[in-house]
Amino acid sequence: MVARLFAVLAVLAGGLVLGSAAPAAACSCARLSPQQYADRADVAFVGTATSERAADGALVYRFTVDTVHAGRVSRTQDVVAPRTGSTCDQRLPLDRELLVLASVDARGRLSLQDCQDAGWDAEGAFAGKLTAVLGPGTPPLPGRSEVEAEGTAMPDLLWSALAIGVVGALGLVVVRRLARPSGRG
Repeated sequence: MVARLFAVLAVLAGGLVLGSAAPAAACSCARLSPQQYADRADVAFVGTATSERAADGALVYRFTVDTVHAGRVSRTQDVVAPRTGSTCDQRLPLDRELLVLASVDARGRLSLQDCQDAGWDAEGAFAGKLTAVLGPGTPPLPGRSEVEAEGTAMPDLLWSALAIGVVGALGLVVVRRLARPSGRG
């Protein structure tokens, strides 16, 4: 009886592990030189984060942009930052002027995809070195670039629930088979 219980528990535990598996991400970054940061940034701008909202497992920061040093950036610009992963869950301060370096993600959104994409206090020494490398800025594009919330989290949850349900059903089949009298004499 104890062996049966352990077998069922092992099957259920395996289902939980498989159902909730997510890619692992390290949370360590080497600091780059100002030139290296400038070379790898798709977008660089100076602006103030005026708000933050949660959407699809990410934080979306809304910026009022003053100066653009690289890329196409609107006067009002949304930037996506994953809530977990290689950005180490860094939060940007609101209502402070920042120098922001970002990447363009697969959906075409400005994104803080890893810990090399970041925001620095625009008045800080490192930001000063970066802007010297980036060169003089230009005004942002007129208008607004907004990130729409998309329902990507729910399908992942449904697949996990389905996997757990299948494993649970298989566990019940195993328990019932093991609980039947064998009929052997």
